Amino acid sequence: MIGSGRFSARLIVPGDGPPIEQGVLAVTDGIITDVFAGPDTEAIPLGNVILLPGMVNAHTHLEFSTCTTPLPAENGMAAWIGDVVAARLLQADRGDSIRHGLDELVTAGTAAVGEIATADWPASRLTDTDPACVVFREIIGLRSDRRTDGLATARDFLAGDPTPRHLLGLSPHAPYSVHPDLFMDLVRMAATHDVPLATHLAESPDELELLDTGGGPMRERLEALGAWENSAIPHGSRPLDYLRPLSELSHPLVIHGNLLGEEELIWLGRHRHVTIVYCPRTHSHFGHPPHPWARLLDSGTPVALGTDGRASNPDLSLWNELQFLARRTPSRPAKDMLAMATLTAATALGLEGQLGTLSPGKEATSLGIALPADSPVTLEAILKSGHPAGVLRQGNWYPA
Repeated sequence: MIGSGRFSARLIVPGDGPPIEQGVLAVTDGIITDVFAGPDTEAIPLGNVILLPGMVNAHTHLEFSTCTTPLPAENGMAAWIGDVVAARLLQADRGDSIRHGLDELVTAGTAAVGEIATADWPASRLTDTDPACVVFREIIGLRSDRRTDGLATARDFLAGDPTPRHLLGLSPHAPYSVHPDLFMDLVRMAATHDVPLATHLAESPDELELLDTGGGPMRERLEALGAWENSAIPHGSRPLDYLRPLSELSHPLVIHGNLLGEEELIWLGRHRHVTIVYCPRTHSHFGHPPHPWARLLDSGTPVALGTDGRASNPDLSLWNELQFLARRTPSRPAKDMLAMATLTAATALGLEGQLGTLSPGKEATSLGIALPADSPVTLEAILKSGHPAGVLRQGNWYPA
């Protein structure tokens, strides 16, 4: 249901300007028409609530949304992938995991999501209150005999009809699962259709070892799955080889980037339209070395936040992701981290015209946060100590 009205809050953090004390958000047919300082005696009072822009979750795998706990990762990425393959079969017996995930995203105040799809993902599965979805069709095929089928799958997917709330993209999965020639084909296809492209890169030591030497645990896993081809990946390959082709795309997303090296960081600093999607709790779950997200930001590279899926994360709340990061990095400006979960992520997905800030002309979806009684009302305190109080979705308020 699309709503209209005026809503007053203790503080409105629009995301593209200074916070507004005793702010009022005016909404007509689900779209923000004005944001101003009160008082406004005719507005619907939300009480001691801080309104933030709706969260934009730049990376999910909703097919695993019925996983109750993350899969063990202490033995590395290659071993974890084996468990993921088994878990995918199990999810099929647990009902509609994607519907389950969408419902969780709605509750978490998610305005939009970048979803990786391994099968058809029609717009008809979305309800009016679901987040906007940019659906990236995942393509896998390291063996050269998978190239034709992979391209056909991508073409068929992009032949679908996008809507303003169901946009299409491509996801050549990762260097260890996509033949370099197929990867280039998919990059060219994304450029031709001007759709976003997301690829997992520099995610784990197992991946880097495979690229460099052609061996290690990832090769053993791929052999066990019948997915290995000896000549597919040239020895001495590196993440930079997969970054360079992205320079011609309008909306390229690099998922994770946990182990980007010096040459990749320098390249990214020179190609500032390439967004890194950092998933802090998944990164922590795998025990990776510190992520270079702060250095990337300092060099001008956009960094967005994602939750990843429940196979590596306990939930799909980007607010929990943001709070996890804020509590671990108190020295980083809170406005930088909020942007990673809102405007930067929306821009990466091509949705900055409709989401990412609480600005006139954009969708009236906002996450409401409450603070402890003794807390200062600062953005730093909001990110570290706040808790969800409700969601304003398309002009309707839903208390937590």
